[in-house]
Amino acid sequence: MNDSALRSEGLFDHGPFPHFQRSIGLFRPVGLDVLPRAICTVVLGWFPLVILLLAQPSGQGSKFYSFLSDFGVHTRSLLAVPLFIIVERSCLPRLNQVAQHFVGSGLVAAESRINFHNLILTTRARMNSTAAEVVVIVLAYGVAIFLRRYLVPESIPDWYWVKTNSITLSWAGWWYLLISLPLLLIIFFGWLWRVLLWTRFLFVVSKMPLRYIAAHPDHAAGLKFLNASLLGFMPVAFTIGVIVAGSVANKIHLHQISIDTVQTTLLALVLVVVILFAGPLMIFTFKLYRVKTQGIFWYGQLASFVGQRFEDKWLTGYKKTGQHSLEVPDFSATTDLYSVVANVHASTAIPFEWRALLGLVFSTLLPFLPVVLMTIPIKVIIKELANLLL
Repeated sequence: MNDSALRSEGLFDHGPFPHFQRSIGLFRPVGLDVLPRAICTVVLGWFPLVILLLAQPSGQGSKFYSFLSDFGVHTRSLLAVPLFIIVERSCLPRLNQVAQHFVGSGLVAAESRINFHNLILTTRARMNSTAAEVVVIVLAYGVAIFLRRYLVPESIPDWYWVKTNSITLSWAGWWYLLISLPLLLIIFFGWLWRVLLWTRFLFVVSKMPLRYIAAHPDHAAGLKFLNASLLGFMPVAFTIGVIVAGSVANKIHLHQISIDTVQTTLLALVLVVVILFAGPLMIFTFKLYRVKTQGIFWYGQLASFVGQRFEDKWLTGYKKTGQHSLEVPDFSATTDLYSVVANVHASTAIPFEWRALLGLVFSTLLPFLPVVLMTIPIKVIIKELANLLL
């Protein structure tokens, strides 16, 4: 298989769910026309809510104020949905680059490259799976039906409801339930589908006879480039954080709860994000542990052999050869070998840097900064700023 052909094929060049995206004008090659597509989601998912609220004949003023102060709907339909489109430009090409590096770095042996090529083709085919698309659409509307059945007016902002002879959903409430919410869920599930296929891709690759290097200077047998996938997922983690932060802000605004009461929510959010985006990389943990164990024995045997010859020559026979010690390369060669052996002992079973994991967590929690500021009285903020300036 030609290497250039392999490098020209990406895992996520198209999709997912082409029929759904084409029907609303979202289907484009990945990373292209992200701004028009993002605007399209706002026009479809958020802007009609404004129009319908203004057109609703009863209680326009109070309903519209309730809508404006609803942090949840704005973070979901005005921010998160278009962000899920925009972050394609940075995330998906990065994942493609990581996938192609398995071949470019020589990890995939020549005899396995046809299998690797077929894996890319099957991943791309599954990305546009019609069955997955149908399941996701049914699931999205199943969630909407569930919410319609069990939500009560007291638990959500007033703009969702209108009171006539009975309490029913407003026009904007129906639009959100039937269009805006399913749009968010389908795009979100599309990202989950990508993550699932990314996990499958890494799992199948891990079963191939890769050429691991125990003494690789990255201390991960040559797999530390997988760290780049965490960097690519940071904008996606931020967008997920935006959705949850909006819901938390609503609880604080409507029910006057303290930020301390949502610590469990924050912990669960961080745990889910870490499992989603860092979890797939742990597929290689057992392989890396075995490579390190074998490397310690193999390189250790070589180091012992060289060390014994070195000591026999320079310590036992020092009187004969010591005066020439600065004229021979034995010392530098032995030092170089021992530094290689040290790489083996310093290697880990984790194919990413902890700094990247912390960056992923930070990206997830960053949207909560405005939420925290909501709980601090404005007088206190102004006073502290004054103390800093004066």
